[in-house]
Amino acid sequence: MDFKFYHDVIQLLKQWQLPFVSLESPEDVPSDVSVILSSSRDEVSLTNQIKSDKPEDALRKSLCTFVSKDSFESLVIGIDPGPYPGVAVFADNILTEAYECPALDKLGADIHSIINSYMYKDLEVKVGNGDAPNRDNIIKTLKDLHLRITVVDEKNTSFPHKIHDNALSAARIAQIDKMYRVSENVLSNQSRKTAYEREFTTLKSIIS
Repeated sequence: MDFKFYHDVIQLLKQWQLPFVSLESPEDVPSDVSVILSSSRDEVSLTNQIKSDKPEDALRKSLCTFVSKDSFESLVIGIDPGPYPGVAVFADNILTEAYECPALDKLGADIHSIINSYMYKDLEVKVGNGDAPNRDNIIKTLKDLHLRITVVDEKNTSFPHKIHDNALSAARIAQIDKMYRVSENVLSNQSRKTAYEREFTTLKSIIS
């Protein structure tokens, strides 16, 4: 067993708040387990097993299985520009992940991992039009990945400012011009804790 992968993937599943069981033996797979995540170095091969060198890649590859699909029709990535860019991913209008990238120079690798790990048919990347210097650097980085990029008006995506975080803004940016419209009336009484569940269909809400 690759114990580092085992430890890291469990921490990741807890962070994403996804249900899981830890298997001590390949003979102990419960009947309701739909996907098995393991290191690419594991010698055992099982049905519905996903192997990868990185826990994040393995989890992302498995997400369509959580919602009983072979692949998602569309993947939309929203990016809130800044020195610590917000990143949010919607797979068929389900918010699967949202986080703040710890450094601008790490963003390219993160987006590369996302687009190469998810199972999808169509991809769109939306970048907010704020923070022009960082926005332009982000677009330059993404163009090196040969992505279709749309710059959108991010007005009100950080409202209310008392709960603003870059990841939440990125989620709002991703949904502009689709199913989501930014509304001050909707956002005014929210807290950081409830904002995601109140505004979006999240992966957690789908499988819980």
